[in-house]
Amino acid sequence: MSVVAILQGTEKEDRQSTLTAVELARRLNTPVNGLFALPDPNAVLMVSATPEAAGLTANTAQSIIDMQLAMKQTAETAFHDVTSMGAHGLDCDFFHEVNTVERASANAATLAQAVVFPRSAAKNGTPLYLAFEHVMMDARLPVVLAGSDEFIAGPVIIAWDGSNGAARAVRFHLPLIRALGDVIIAQAPKDLERDAARPAAEPGTLESWLKRHGVTAKTAEIDGDVGSGLLALAKGSGASMIVAGAYGHSRLGERLFGGTTRRMLESAHAPVLALAR
Repeated sequence: MSVVAILQGTEKEDRQSTLTAVELARRLNTPVNGLFALPDPNAVLMVSATPEAAGLTANTAQSIIDMQLAMKQTAETAFHDVTSMGAHGLDCDFFHEVNTVERASANAATLAQAVVFPRSAAKNGTPLYLAFEHVMMDARLPVVLAGSDEFIAGPVIIAWDGSNGAARAVRFHLPLIRALGDVIIAQAPKDLERDAARPAAEPGTLESWLKRHGVTAKTAEIDGDVGSGLLALAKGSGASMIVAGAYGHSRLGERLFGGTTRRMLESAHAPVLALAR
């Protein structure tokens, strides 16, 4: 078991992912791995029988190889710079995998205690967006998004409505919840009104479950827009992490997250987000 930082070969984002991974790993007392994955460039180039085209293909392949080596060097340097200063006592390893980042990230998430993506991975068109989306929406495995600000030691907020997504998020991230300490169960009264026939929606149900797993929690109501309420509660309580279910559906291959999740993903200031669908 380990905490895995998914790296993309850009210094700012790779440092952000690694910093969050190190902070979580310290609290879990587990190794930190940096994972950088890119496919074999020769596997994505068309092969032609003509000598002229073969030469062009070779030149293109070499250019891609050189670019990948530069990206790998950036990722490895950022990872080692962060871990050498802040991961004292933890085993830290950098891995370069010849694979699509989608498959490599999903494989890592299968057994890791946390897989950490940079904040930018939630934005369509960014280098790790497809991998972030694939792990959570297709593989249905838990993901962690680095916070937009520096990691702080504070309580964990659990966004709770009794849904399957919320329950999966809590179960998947229980080791992190336990390691970070205090818990605030956040719920909008309208969720109780909507799901009055569902006992699991009651915050007391989750509170009792957490207590059986050695976690003490208190509850807090949020009013108005749920996403904005969660972010405001996080800011007011100095929360280190929000645990939430992520909602979405597929349309022509595009994944669309629900409004509450999207608001948290797009916020300029938010703590670490631990998500599951």
